[in-house]
Amino acid sequence: MPTSPTPRAVRASRRADLRRLRHLLALTAVALPLIGLVPSPAGMPPTASADEVEVEPVPQVVTVVDGLTVQFAVTAASTVVEALRELEVERRPLDRIEPDLLTPIDGPTVIQVTRVELTEQRIEVALPRELVRVEDPGMLRGYARVDRAGRAGKRVDTQLIMTVAGEEESRLTIASEVVREPRERLERVGTRMLPGDTVWDALARCEASGRWDAVRMSGGRVLYSGGLQFAPRTWNAFRPEGFPEQASDATREQQIEVAERVQARQGWGAWPACSRRLGLR
Repeated sequence: MPTSPTPRAVRASRRADLRRLRHLLALTAVALPLIGLVPSPAGMPPTASADEVEVEPVPQVVTVVDGLTVQFAVTAASTVVEALRELEVERRPLDRIEPDLLTPIDGPTVIQVTRVELTEQRIEVALPRELVRVEDPGMLRGYARVDRAGRAGKRVDTQLIMTVAGEEESRLTIASEVVREPRERLERVGTRMLPGDTVWDALARCEASGRWDAVRMSGGRVLYSGGLQFAPRTWNAFRPEGFPEQASDATREQQIEVAERVQARQGWGAWPACSRRLGLR
């Protein structure tokens, strides 16, 4: 004949059954919403399928370099333009943004902001005067007289200047105005030659008023000497042995001999202004 359980044993069995029931109810409350059989707690809709789940963007570290200013931030923005808007970075129409504004932010990103500015500037430009020479057979060749000095003109240009990151990149002239017309310079040059004259005599008249002993000095130093105005370095480089150390101390014939050596090596450009006036080049 079986023995009846004691009251203490009955109470222990009931407590065990109650714990198992509570555990089962807890599992049911979690499982049913997951399989979509009953609404989720607190009025939440049933769990969506995997294709319908919206994945929240993962915050990323963004570095904005704007000239000397560097700004760091953690943002959930999905594109560069959204990140700049969120960080309140000013964007002007010509500014250059790298990477492109629509570039997705899917990892640590460095955004380079390069400032571009357009400014206007007025520039004064000198207009050179034209030189007009009139031949005068009444004057010895090599001499000249200025009949009218003339003057340079002036033009004002308006330029559009583009600066990128503070450095000038380009400029464009958008308007020009001549505010003063140039006036030509009028020179009268002699063409008459004396009996026995050579081109060197005419050149000496132009360079040193025909004085073969002329010396031009500055600060106690000889700049040019002789009728053909040799620089000391040129005279020493081309003079034959035994010729005077300074051109102004040499004879006309000695100076012409040295000049012929210089002309053979350097051309008439060794006397730029006077050779042009005499029509030698």
